[in-house]
Amino acid sequence: MIRLLLCLAATATALAQQVPRAQPVDENEAAPPPRPDPAADWYAHGKRLHDSAKASAIVDQKLDRYTQAISVLSRFIEEKPNDPNAEAAWWYLGESYYGCGRVDDARRCYHGIISRFGKGGFASAAAFRLAVDHFNNRQYALAAPLFEKMVAVSTAPDHRLKGLFYAAFSYELQGRTREATEYYRKVMTDPEPLNPFLSKTQLHLGKLLARAEKLDEALPLLDQAVMSRSPSDVRGPAAVEAGIVAAKLGQADVSDKYLMLVLNTAGMEAYRPDAQIALMNARYDSKQYGEVISIFLRSAEKAAGEQEARRLMVAAKSYMELERNVEALELFREVEKLMLPNNIHAFEANYLRVLCFYRIEGRHIPDQVDAFLDIYRKNRPRDPKIHTALLMKAETLMDERKPTEAAKVYNEIDATVLSPENRKGLLYKRATCSLASEDPAGAVRSFSEFITNYPDDPRAAEALMQRAQAYKTSGEPTKAIADFDQVITRDSTAEFTELAYLESAEIARQESNLEDMIARYEGFLMKFPGAVKSRKAKAHYWVAWGMTKKDRLKEAIPHAGTARELEHATYGKNAGALLALAHWTLQAPEALCEDVDTAIKEDFVDYLPEQLIDWAAMQAFSADRYEQSARFYGLIADEDEPRSTAKQTWRYLGKALLAAGKPKEALGPVNNALEVEDAAMWKADGLVDRAKALLGIGNVEGAAAALSECRALQPQGRTIAEVMIVNGDIHMKRNDPARAAIEYVSAIEQLDDNDRVLKPMALHKAALALDKKQDPSAAADYRMMLKTKYPEWKAP
Repeated sequence: MIRLLLCLAATATALAQQVPRAQPVDENEAAPPPRPDPAADWYAHGKRLHDSAKASAIVDQKLDRYTQAISVLSRFIEEKPNDPNAEAAWWYLGESYYGCGRVDDARRCYHGIISRFGKGGFASAAAFRLAVDHFNNRQYALAAPLFEKMVAVSTAPDHRLKGLFYAAFSYELQGRTREATEYYRKVMTDPEPLNPFLSKTQLHLGKLLARAEKLDEALPLLDQAVMSRSPSDVRGPAAVEAGIVAAKLGQADVSDKYLMLVLNTAGMEAYRPDAQIALMNARYDSKQYGEVISIFLRSAEKAAGEQEARRLMVAAKSYMELERNVEALELFREVEKLMLPNNIHAFEANYLRVLCFYRIEGRHIPDQVDAFLDIYRKNRPRDPKIHTALLMKAETLMDERKPTEAAKVYNEIDATVLSPENRKGLLYKRATCSLASEDPAGAVRSFSEFITNYPDDPRAAEALMQRAQAYKTSGEPTKAIADFDQVITRDSTAEFTELAYLESAEIARQESNLEDMIARYEGFLMKFPGAVKSRKAKAHYWVAWGMTKKDRLKEAIPHAGTARELEHATYGKNAGALLALAHWTLQAPEALCEDVDTAIKEDFVDYLPEQLIDWAAMQAFSADRYEQSARFYGLIADEDEPRSTAKQTWRYLGKALLAAGKPKEALGPVNNALEVEDAAMWKADGLVDRAKALLGIGNVEGAAAALSECRALQPQGRTIAEVMIVNGDIHMKRNDPARAAIEYVSAIEQLDDNDRVLKPMALHKAALALDKKQDPSAAADYRMMLKTKYPEWKAP
């Protein structure tokens, strides 16, 4: 535009120098015979003063003669307003004013010519002079109507074409494309065969059409300008523009032809940087980034100013596309050096340099972004690049595990100015950051916006998952479960669906909604039989736990067993405890005793209530598994604080140890029971057990004393029978089988035949005592009685 402006100024000067003469416009008409004319001499004197002033190189003389000319011509016009030379006088008066610097007076004269004299050379020149004055002051809206006026008042074809062209150009510079196009077309369709503005018009109209994406219409016009005999300042830019248009039309070879013409034609050197840039842009647009670099490196010539910045920018962006960020960085720095900070190329170069740093390594990105913002943020607060740079900074801080700092940066970003893809990323990452920085409410807002605006985004399911976590954290379990249910319904990926089942079930558990929890875990197990063991084990365990709580014990047992089997290290103890509780509640003694032994072996017996262990111990005792019974009772007996343990526990612990053949170990529990026992019956029973224990460890006299103490309590029934049997054992120890046999027989007579523990024992011991007494016949009778009545009994 600068070159065109200079041309226009030169044209205005030339036209002013070639103003029509004062004679009538029809110069072919014969001149009248000379005759004295004082008015003509007066006018001629004023014109000579003007011409002399114009020709003078001495400033003071020039101004003095212009002033004299103004005086003479002003008086002439005042006295002779209708003289044939009046129009010319007005013109030279205006020129004289102009020469003195009295521009407003000059304009008044030019407007006077247009309004007073209508069509003609002076009117055309006056209109042009006024138009050029406005044009050179960039007052294109004022210039355009005056160029139109020039067209209206001119009688010469070259004046008309000049007015049409510059009216079009003025409208173009205003951005009024429709009016500019209309006037350019008038230039092209003008009937004048010698049209000096035709090629220029083809260039300008071609550019306008190209800008309007009317490429098919633009290219032929530009081609005509290129092929014309116009100077290089028309053919050169026309060839560059034609190359650009051809490239957009996909005509790469044609584009190269035009651009190479500029690069290889003498006289077009001024347009070679534009041609090279156009070649590079064409390759860049077709994603031939390597070719862009080749063209860039082929030319050692540098352009100047903004052209060089554009050339470097295309090359640098090509390096970026090729992931050669280091080379790109250097070129972006060159652009920043060339341009002032407020220049658009400097701004973009600085931004892309930050982006290169971001791609290479993110450690220094926060500092780089801050430096970029210090320069440009104030004047470009809503520019997408400003907010994209902030996005880079925020993401870098997140990568550095600084969510609180990142959250502050995310909150500075205006999502509405970002590209759609970056806007999506912002909403998602800002939400994730809010969640990480313990701002669940902020996370919910951002995730909600993301989910609402981008429901089909591949990250939508993950966004729902994370929003559910945010709801959970902020104490809104119902909303959290609703989000997890959306994920389950979408069934987007197995991973998210599995997690949605598991997480929602966990919330249901925390909310004590056990039936819902069970249903969710069972849904997971049904839908994902091939899930990893840890997840299946978790589901099975909590189903068992929930069912146990809901008294669905038979259903709970297989789930607890499966959980223990799948992940023994994690759920072995807890699942084992659930199994024990279920078997206890269901009164399944055999299974429960196995559970308690497992608890002892795997060190989770503390998980079991004492009542459960006590019941298991009694069941083991009743099943004659005395060692097991003793083991269980030992878990709930407190040796350090005997009185804190139930006396029944001490009693049966002692009995179990005695039955297991451990009299020494039994003595302590038996004594502990006796110390707290008040009931005579149970005290007598305990004294019998003490006698057995003492006898078992060889303390015959102590055993006898315990029995004496027992007899003093006058025991009855089975207890007195036991006293007899133990007394018999004492006599056997004293090698007195006769008295022993008497005690055993007395016990036999005391006991009911339905007693399948003591009576067969008494029969067996009686036979042994009689054998030792040398009474085999009597011994045989007792053995026969034992075999007949208790055929399944076996001696201990």
